[in-house]
Amino acid sequence: MAKQNEPKGIVLWQGKSLIDGNRIMVVATGVYGKSENRKTGEMIQTWILRRDVHPMTARRMGDDFSVCGDCMHRENSTCYVNLCHGPINIFYAYLDQSYKHFEPADIELFRGRNIRVGSYGDPAAVPFEVWDNITKVANGYTGYTHQWHNPITDPRLKNICMASVDTIKGYAKEYKLAQKAGWRTFRVRESLENELFENEFVCPASKEGGEKVQCELCRACGGWSSKTKKSVVIMLHADAPALGNWRLDRFMRIMKLRKWKKSWRRDYAAERKIYRQTCKF
Repeated sequence: MAKQNEPKGIVLWQGKSLIDGNRIMVVATGVYGKSENRKTGEMIQTWILRRDVHPMTARRMGDDFSVCGDCMHRENSTCYVNLCHGPINIFYAYLDQSYKHFEPADIELFRGRNIRVGSYGDPAAVPFEVWDNITKVANGYTGYTHQWHNPITDPRLKNICMASVDTIKGYAKEYKLAQKAGWRTFRVRESLENELFENEFVCPASKEGGEKVQCELCRACGGWSSKTKKSVVIMLHADAPALGNWRLDRFMRIMKLRKWKKSWRRDYAAERKIYRQTCKF
């Protein structure tokens, strides 16, 4: 049973985003209790958030660039993370001072545990030393970055994180570039018709992989430090059956634009104007 005054988590780090210099933080949850994530199991979760902007506001205004960079799933609303669940609750708990700040002795709380590096947000926005400090005492970890192509990204992340790449059948440019740059890849595909490459296998924690094992036991997505050297493939997993396939449809539309070398960007200036008008009420 948790102690009455036990904190809900730990603020691992606060500082300026390596992506754009704005104020962000890293919060670890599941340190004292257990994660309820079916896919990952009882892993410690780490959340990268703006510490001065509500996650939903940051999403609408484009201020989440500080933590997500130019990830296409941020830009196109195809991210599997539901802001109304983890990120918003983490932000409110931070405001309520429900988290303690990391102290050297707290490293023992991570020793022998399994850690999810970047449950929300991109690990590349945070100094590598923050991740190295906790992963070097951990039993295992998983991590993913869409910033594998960004010059600011510390190359040492290759030993902790997978390069997240997006493909559709007949278009695997990101996969090829990331592989050439020396990353193991975590490739999202739109259907089973999008074939596997020779050095890949299907994520065993995914539905299409039979949900054979949880991430905390598999730990194949730990960059080059993983015992498994092949890369991982998963289906786009952002849609709940009850909501239909709108995220998949959007994903396909944007990926085809990218294939045709056309661009699409959210009109954040218009979003800000609407937000300011709404705030008048």
